[in-house]
Amino acid sequence: MVRTKTILIKGGTVVTARKTLQADVLVRGGRIARVGKIPAAGADEVVDARGLLVFPGFIDAHVHFSLPVAGTRSADDFHTGPKAAAHGGITCFLDFTVGHPETSLPEALERRLEEAGPSCIDYSFRAEMIGWNPERADEFFQVAEMGVRAFKFYTAYSDSGRRTPLGYLRAAMEAIRELGGVAMVHCEADELVDPEGGPYPAARPALAEEVAIAEVGILARETGCRTYIAHISSARGLSVYLGARKMGAPVVGETCPHYLLLDDRVYMRPDGHLFSVVPPIRKPEDREALWWALGKKFLAAVSTDHCPFSVSQKEIGRDDPRRLPSGLPGVELLPALLFSEGVAKGRISPRQFAYYLSEGPARTFGLWPRKGRLARGADADLVLWDPHASWVVETKGLHMNVDFSPYEGMELRGRAVAVMCRGEWVVREGEFVGREGHGVFVPWQR
Repeated sequence: MVRTKTILIKGGTVVTARKTLQADVLVRGGRIARVGKIPAAGADEVVDARGLLVFPGFIDAHVHFSLPVAGTRSADDFHTGPKAAAHGGITCFLDFTVGHPETSLPEALERRLEEAGPSCIDYSFRAEMIGWNPERADEFFQVAEMGVRAFKFYTAYSDSGRRTPLGYLRAAMEAIRELGGVAMVHCEADELVDPEGGPYPAARPALAEEVAIAEVGILARETGCRTYIAHISSARGLSVYLGARKMGAPVVGETCPHYLLLDDRVYMRPDGHLFSVVPPIRKPEDREALWWALGKKFLAAVSTDHCPFSVSQKEIGRDDPRRLPSGLPGVELLPALLFSEGVAKGRISPRQFAYYLSEGPARTFGLWPRKGRLARGADADLVLWDPHASWVVETKGLHMNVDFSPYEGMELRGRAVAVMCRGEWVVREGEFVGREGHGVFVPWQR
């Protein structure tokens, strides 16, 4: 009989969304076997974690690897993206199927699962709802049996056929409620967006976000469907989101690092087109409103919406906003950005940091209690974090497949020094030691 290897993480400070304590962590068979005071005798590997924080593995709940956009494709695929994510401390990510009116939800999921095979860390998916109508309601139940109970909708992009009319959205939300799943919605009022103006604030105003979140919040309240508002970018959008919650709508939401760290002055730079993203980056007062919401724990996750493009890919839209691919890189930097600007500056606590990157997204998207938890029986996804590390973002030193970072030159505090996914080390001392194909699809945990 082959003996299962045991790994003991000793002397660190364990931080979860619920508690902070000095404790050791014992890993056996890819799961957490014990948390507490544990003798080193008998462990096959003992890791000294003194001076380090030990977090549950981080989850990026919103990424786009190998996504077709504006005649091109996002620069990170399922080889490079997960590897870069692991360097930052991400042990699980949530991506999307690539929806099409002629493709059923199960077919789209099967294709994406095949594409994701090379991932070195774990993953799950949401079904992108393109061209769906109520006559296809059975597809919800089919993909639910395949392990997916989260679905992505758009209230904008009618010019490319991605918008779901409100009547169809209501019908879909009623079906999702019956499944016990969640509707994820990109909220911009289509009629208030100018596609000719591209991904800039003047063409995609905060008003469009405000109106769409209000509409979706009402539908969530009426249907009882758990609803996740993607990438909240503005104080106006945040206000109606909080109003919907106050009125009893089962809505939760996310924001992204670029809305927390940047403001619309980036568009005045000579390379301002490189910052194209939808929703666009807002004003300084919007940024501060979002930090306030995080400090009050009014959101469920901070996610990247990672959708990177090279400088040459974006150059085609420099003078023609309609051709500008929208999206920014961030999956590798998410934990460090949130820790540095949030925890180190006193805007959020270490426990809130753990919530937004672990428990919040895990609970929202059916990964809990397998993911997002540092307790006996959970997957051994761990991040050993140096809270005192100080370093400067340099694109050339990153592992994402990019030649531009919106955070270039920023000095950050805090960094992952070791990352474990299901009991196997993926990163040690800044070096990738994982293997392609180690990652597995994590179905919705009933």
